[in-house]
Amino acid sequence: MVGMLIVTAWCRGAETNAGRNDKPSIHLGGGVIVRSQPYVGTDSRVHPVPLFTYEGKRLYVRGVMGGYWLFSLDGLSAGPVIQPRLEGYEEDDSSLLEGMKDRDWSVDGGVGANWLTGAGLFGVTFVTDLLGRHDGQELDFSHTILFEWAGFNFISSAGVRYKSGKLIDYYYGVRRNEVRFDEAVARPAYEGNDALDPYLRLVVRRRLSERWSLLGAVQYEWLDDEISDSPIVDDGYEASLLLGVLYSW
Repeated sequence: MVGMLIVTAWCRGAETNAGRNDKPSIHLGGGVIVRSQPYVGTDSRVHPVPLFTYEGKRLYVRGVMGGYWLFSLDGLSAGPVIQPRLEGYEEDDSSLLEGMKDRDWSVDGGVGANWLTGAGLFGVTFVTDLLGRHDGQELDFSHTILFEWAGFNFISSAGVRYKSGKLIDYYYGVRRNEVRFDEAVARPAYEGNDALDPYLRLVVRRRLSERWSLLGAVQYEWLDDEISDSPIVDDGYEASLLLGVLYSW
């Protein structure tokens, strides 16, 4: 999910530099991501991640996220989007999660809009659960700008995500049958409510040749108290680092 968000930020940054091109572009590559886990007793994870984008005049695919611009005029574009929600955990991820029911990934769908201005790219996306797992919604506002320095492209994004109470409760809540009190764990029942998570992201691209580029990115998201106050959450943030390589057509 984080790799997809990073590639999405890079594509949005490219839009701020030159606008949408009628000629489709394809970028394919891979990398390694290090991502923190907010749940109790879990460690940061290191794993490979594919990087893929297709940017057409209307259709786009960014990693495992896709969409179609139904409307596009004077820098304003809008249309449907679909994306996975790769959050959650398994009970055996940590001994401190023993007795918790697994929280599964899902697929979210909705609508997104971009507004390209002289001050950068403003984006908004609203999605809801399509598989009936968390039954929640998310609203994401972001601002992305691109600038160049010393042969590097820098794409910086700042934003905030509104997450509904059902989404928060599914991934961070504790049901009554999951309550546990013993020598190792004190886990009372917990029901989450609506949350606002601000975030910052910086993507750096270094072109090696006409086709090949190196890509690096860092992302930091502050977790709302509705998340960090959960007895199964140990940290008040999520952070990630990605290093990868891209080949462009």
